[in-house]
Amino acid sequence: MEKGNQLFHKLDRFLGIPIVLALGLLKRKNKIVPTEINRIAILNIGSIGDNVLMSAVIQDLRSAYPDARIITFTGSTNYQLVKLIPGIDEVIKLPVTNATATIKMIRKEGLFDLLFDFGPWPRLNSIYTRFVKAKYKYGFQSDKQYRHYIYDKAVVHSSQTHEIENFRSLVNNIYKGPNHTPQINVKPTEKAEALVKRLKNYCIIHPWPGGFKSYMKEWADDSWVKLIEKMYDKFDHIVITGSPADKEKSDRIVKLLKLTDGNNKVVNLSGGASLQEVIYLIAESEVVISVNTGIAHITAALNKKQVCLHGPTNVQRWGPYSENTISVVPDKGHFGYLNYGYEYNRAKENCMENISVDTVYNAFEQITTI
Repeated sequence: MEKGNQLFHKLDRFLGIPIVLALGLLKRKNKIVPTEINRIAILNIGSIGDNVLMSAVIQDLRSAYPDARIITFTGSTNYQLVKLIPGIDEVIKLPVTNATATIKMIRKEGLFDLLFDFGPWPRLNSIYTRFVKAKYKYGFQSDKQYRHYIYDKAVVHSSQTHEIENFRSLVNNIYKGPNHTPQINVKPTEKAEALVKRLKNYCIIHPWPGGFKSYMKEWADDSWVKLIEKMYDKFDHIVITGSPADKEKSDRIVKLLKLTDGNNKVVNLSGGASLQEVIYLIAESEVVISVNTGIAHITAALNKKQVCLHGPTNVQRWGPYSENTISVVPDKGHFGYLNYGYEYNRAKENCMENISVDTVYNAFEQITTI
């Protein structure tokens, strides 16, 4: 799955549903969960944020089966992140838009005792699950998604709870211990350590979401400019992060800043650091201010101080899972309408415009004084 690909979304629904139905009719469901667990397969080709939340359940599984081998299948977008989840023995990067190659790869991995599909809505997950050799398969039965016919145990996916609770429900049948929280390993590089040493006391700004219609989650450039100007004297540096595709947009914010001192504290690292390096920078930062995207969930997993801006995303469903995060929503209007993450047809306005600079700055002051 290529994140944000609208054609994929359409093909997944209109072709995926009949394919899943047909494959489901051909499958004989297993009724008995294996008692001896040696190999566990995980399938999650969703967003970075999904995989961060999934990391909590990986810890649950590792606790339940300390000697089992856990192998995770993921896509290219999330591969680097999944490699940093503790408890996983092997990560296999699938060419997910090439169905023939993907099916060959997952069949090659042999027999698993259990498989868990963490995708709540894509039919492609279900199709690939059908071809994984596993004694027992868990996946979601999600409202009006028609994707659950493949699984031996279809777990009802709820739109009324945080996604981490949905993920936990996948393993409730076999894990009865205390719930773990999301965890990400921090692995510094020489470049990242040198950056942290140079930046000293710094704040991270992450203005750019990813995925389908990501522009609907963006806050206006001039709002970021006003916020940075209010925070400017509180740090040695203010670091703007983003992907290589975000560099030009981040440059635009830097150019809009009307700062008169010759030593500009604002550093644009968009596209200038790997995900592993950005994670280290987050771990060493004073505070992160981000829109709701994968970086916000990574920051929460590291338990760093954070202000997270939500517009279309529902805080109760997709808020960063940390008590060290303050979530900011629009001061008025219609917002928080996303459930699976693609329902932008419900939008009645550009709700990000209704988040005021003062509201974000007040949240920043509050989180930094805790």
